[in-house]
Amino acid sequence: MTMITYQESDRSRFRPSSFASLIHPVLTVVVRLRDQWRRRQTERMLEGLPAEIRKDIGWPTTNAAPHRR
Repeated sequence: MTMITYQESDRSRFRPSSFASLIHPVLTVVVRLRDQWRRRQTERMLEGLPAEIRKDIGWPTTNAAPHRR
């Protein structure tokens, strides 16, 4: 007959769900910042294309964009 016992250690008291609830807001901000950075990089790349190619893919002209201050 085999007997399996379980001994609780300090590490097993750690609750991943509580850690996840603390880290989730931080990860949300990090993901949002990463997505914004990628969007800006893509827009820069598209703005760097020749006007003919931007016109072919339907990218709005720089003159049509609202002025930013």
